[in-house]
Amino acid sequence: MNFKLGDKVRFLNQKGEGIVNKLINKTTVGIIIDDFEIPVPIADLILIPDKNEERIPTKLFVSPSTQTNEQVNIDLPQQKQLGIYIAFAPENSSDIENSNMNVWFINHTDYQTLFTFSLLKNKNSTTIEVGNTKQFESVLIATINKKQIETLSDFKIDVLFFDDKQHPYQLPVSEIKKLKIVKLYKENVFEENIFIDENAYIISISKLDDVTEQKKSFSSEIDLSKITLLKKTNAESPKISKPNANNNPANEMEIDIHIEELIEDYTHLTNFEIINIQLKHFQNALDTAIEQNYRKLIVIHGVGVGRLKQEVKNILATYEKLQVYDASFAKYGFGATEIIIN
Repeated sequence: MNFKLGDKVRFLNQKGEGIVNKLINKTTVGIIIDDFEIPVPIADLILIPDKNEERIPTKLFVSPSTQTNEQVNIDLPQQKQLGIYIAFAPENSSDIENSNMNVWFINHTDYQTLFTFSLLKNKNSTTIEVGNTKQFESVLIATINKKQIETLSDFKIDVLFFDDKQHPYQLPVSEIKKLKIVKLYKENVFEENIFIDENAYIISISKLDDVTEQKKSFSSEIDLSKITLLKKTNAESPKISKPNANNNPANEMEIDIHIEELIEDYTHLTNFEIINIQLKHFQNALDTAIEQNYRKLIVIHGVGVGRLKQEVKNILATYEKLQVYDASFAKYGFGATEIIIN
């Protein structure tokens, strides 16, 4: 879809509409909503036609900051949602099995960032790179020797967002990722992309909300309201866990609801779809644990910005006779919740 300045647009996957105010880059435009400008992927918008205007197709206007009305043709590349990504690209694409691996940090947002990239092993962390990026910038952060590629199996990304001018507040990111190393030996996982000149295997670290926490985004409000509605649909009255008089102390369950543990490819999913899958998996496990007289359920949800943990606790609040604690810090850090089923 092509837009010009002043077009009235509607969000494709959620309620709300606004006015096109700026061309940020080839995939993103600035939308004015209630005197507040937010970046939105072009692929997530549809035009609200003006019956009194004959539009010129296949054109985009440049940002108003250029102070020109000249039209430019734009070829839209592969779309990617605003966010932080890590890319893995073989140094020698003609001999992937024996190639060193380049690791790229991709800031696909209109914020500047400070970041760290660390490798994890045996609960210890080794910081490989500390750096910063400009808006929509990709930087090479490491080249891993072919003999050490296995060290990439567990890595951690921490990101702070900032800008030189006044800007909406964006929560920091702290994510631990598990990488299936076997993928780095498969030629077909390295694809052409909009971020770097090399074919790469790209992992999403965090998708940026269309609007930040300072002024709640449509996506956040709609996502959370949908989740709340889903939880309430079959829970008009508080649920009561079954009394487990014959609980077996060894009868415990542990589940990991990190999205990469639940489905193979989630890069095409929205934030709402991801958290909905995670919560459904948790809900099913909880119901199974109660029905089968489990004594304890441990849910590993990670730290991140804390939204998933809070949604897990919101579900637990609809049950009676459950004891909820933070799970063992020594074993899980801050990333797990322990549920005792009475």
